[in-house]
Amino acid sequence: MVYSARKSAYSARKSSVYKPQSGFSSSTSRTQSVFQGDIFPLLDFAEVAVCLRGCDFVVAEEMLVKPNAMFVQQLYEQMIASFLGVTFDNQIPGLDACSEGRETFESARAARSMFALLRASNKLMRICGVDDFSMADFLKPEAQRLRRLLSAVVNFARFREEHMGVCEDLIQRSEETSLETEQMYNNLLMSSEKLQNLKMQKEEQLPKIKETQDHNHQVEAELRRLKKVQEQYVAEHEAYKRDKQRLVSKLEDQNFLTVQMRKECEKLRPYVLDAPATLRKINDEMNDSVQSGKASIDKLEKRMRALEISIETFRTIEQDINACLKIMEETENELTKQEEASRQLSKLMELHDQRQIEVHEVERKSTQLKRQLANAEERIQRLQEQRINKREAVHKRTQELKEAYAALVAERSVVTQDMEKKKALIAKVEKKQQDLQQQLEEEIRSTTSELEKLEAHVSLYVTEMDQCIAAR
Repeated sequence: MVYSARKSAYSARKSSVYKPQSGFSSSTSRTQSVFQGDIFPLLDFAEVAVCLRGCDFVVAEEMLVKPNAMFVQQLYEQMIASFLGVTFDNQIPGLDACSEGRETFESARAARSMFALLRASNKLMRICGVDDFSMADFLKPEAQRLRRLLSAVVNFARFREEHMGVCEDLIQRSEETSLETEQMYNNLLMSSEKLQNLKMQKEEQLPKIKETQDHNHQVEAELRRLKKVQEQYVAEHEAYKRDKQRLVSKLEDQNFLTVQMRKECEKLRPYVLDAPATLRKINDEMNDSVQSGKASIDKLEKRMRALEISIETFRTIEQDINACLKIMEETENELTKQEEASRQLSKLMELHDQRQIEVHEVERKSTQLKRQLANAEERIQRLQEQRINKREAVHKRTQELKEAYAALVAERSVVTQDMEKKKALIAKVEKKQQDLQQQLEEEIRSTTSELEKLEAHVSLYVTEMDQCIAAR
């Protein structure tokens, strides 16, 4: 998150060369020329070394002039740890995990580390505005090429130093994220405790559940057996009912026939002779018939009472069966609740696993943010110390300048007095010069007039001489 904010902030100024306002002063020996397509000034080796040492990097100017592969790799590791918050000590376990289950050698591990460093360095150089970074810059570094790359890094460091205020919002967000992570972790602990309690309850209830299930199986088997017995008893009861109805109807018919026969006997009695032996025989037969009817009636009554007892027994068994069915329904409800609890437990376990994954991810992000925050705080502390030192230096320089200014003011007053004297002297000299010039001009004019007179006299003398010569 810090890296993206810095990248977006830097990308907004990517179209113009960064011009420092404070901190690093411009050197008179700086090379102001910029490579074609670069957005940063090209610095000399001395200034690059000074700037990198100001960023707490171990750099010597001689190593920049004559670089080697080991020095360049160590320098890029330091820059990546400072600017991107990535240390390769933390990356080694992840790189080793990628090759888990395969045979590895030290050369392969070194190659993986080299490629990881190259990828991170390429990312850093793209942020700094360099798009042509390659493996050759590691293996065969060139002085001028390294000078250009480090000039880009120094330009980015200066820009980053002046925009450290952006980090305050990011630090606040990091703290809020840490609080949310801690809260989520506490919630996770509570969920884990609930899950452990549910697991313990489940383990405690497992014997009871198993015993209940076994008892339910036994009750179901007994219930099926009782249902079969009930069906048999119901069939026998129906048969008994049918037999009872048949015997009752038969008994009613016999009673009706008996009454009719008695009526017939009463009608025929006047016409029948009294024969004691015959009457006695008929009477015995009728008594036998009555006794057999009574015996059959008693038998039917006993059978009816037995059927009523069986019916009562069936009703009791039916009540027991209904109670068993109710118990089975309650057992099924308990089993349903148990299955629902098992499903909820599985959901909670899945949620717990998901929360653990989220917590690991949040812890990883929190660790990364804490590392970046520690680097930022260390950088801020270092910048504050530099600011205090610079402030002290500026204050000392200001005092020196004030003292120099006071000396210059005193010297200026003395020089001003000397200048006034010299101006008065110059005025006198100029006046004297003007007087001398006027005298010189008058002398020139008088000399010119005398010369003209002399020339006229000479010309007259020459004329006279010519005339004298011509006269002879």
